[in-house]
Amino acid sequence: MTATAGSARLGPRIAFYEHARALERRHPGIPLPANGEPYPDTDGLGASHSDGRPCDRDGVHTARILDAFLSTSGKNCDVAQLNRELAEHRLPIHRQVAIVEAIGRADPERVRGLARLLTRTSVEEAPTVLGMAMLAEVGSVEDVPLIQTVGLLSGTFGPLAARALARLPDAATNLIWLADRTAGWGRVYLVEAICDLHDSAAEPWLLRKACDGHHLNGYFAHQVARTARMHEAIARPDADTDLVDHTGRLLAILVGSFGMSDSILDYKHAERALAQYLSHVGRLEPNQGRCYAVRTLSEFLSGGAYIRPPDWASLDSLRAGYRSMATWPEPRSGNLPIWCG
Repeated sequence: MTATAGSARLGPRIAFYEHARALERRHPGIPLPANGEPYPDTDGLGASHSDGRPCDRDGVHTARILDAFLSTSGKNCDVAQLNRELAEHRLPIHRQVAIVEAIGRADPERVRGLARLLTRTSVEEAPTVLGMAMLAEVGSVEDVPLIQTVGLLSGTFGPLAARALARLPDAATNLIWLADRTAGWGRVYLVEAICDLHDSAAEPWLLRKACDGHHLNGYFAHQVARTARMHEAIARPDADTDLVDHTGRLLAILVGSFGMSDSILDYKHAERALAQYLSHVGRLEPNQGRCYAVRTLSEFLSGGAYIRPPDWASLDSLRAGYRSMATWPEPRSGNLPIWCG
């Protein structure tokens, strides 16, 4: 994936940072519609649009531009010219070794100052991506609000925002704040980063909120189950409703994640988790989220999904239990959770 640079738009444009701030004010506390697209420099086209400019796929061209700029004395630096040069190519949205090496060759304070300037003021995507790439290497605690704001445009800036926040203090808190406000690919990058922390403080969120029902959850569902020890949490007799519902959602996602990441066949605690979820969900009132999870899992256990269940010792009892629950009456649409609409 790459960041699109350049635009034929006439007239004044706003910086990506200001664009994200404006959208956040209109949609506080939730993912931005369409992950914040269209961006200010795309004339209504999505971030994946290519305007014919070459892609700097390994970051080497951008690293040369950055080297040249950072080797020039401060009084002779032309940031506007730097923006124009950067905008001549599209830039990958993930960490690039060549750019990291260029950052490492320069004074960290100067890199940090330039990173903040590009991230806060650039009206083109590629310079903003470079600013975030620099903050991902040398950013400090005071940069967290800036990183989070631009990170709301998560389809493009999610990977670098995740890396930037993960290396700073209070990483779990800051990553969760952003993950709660992202969807799609952006959420994939952030949830994976939260799992990689192996921070027990993140486990309550991972066990209740990580999976929002988007099909891309399949990329991280197994990692969430493993990292947060879901099989242990759902075995508690006092498991709360949010934990029960998220467990069902995650297990259903694992049935369909084959080919994306590890599936329910790879989850070594699947048999135990399925039994414990069944014991809890049977005490709850049906809603569409629960009906969907139970029916998906019943289909899997009955061999009706495109993957077959292992020959577990408890397979027959699990199959019978889920089959009986799958006869729940369909709840009315007014009770539908957002994630399964």
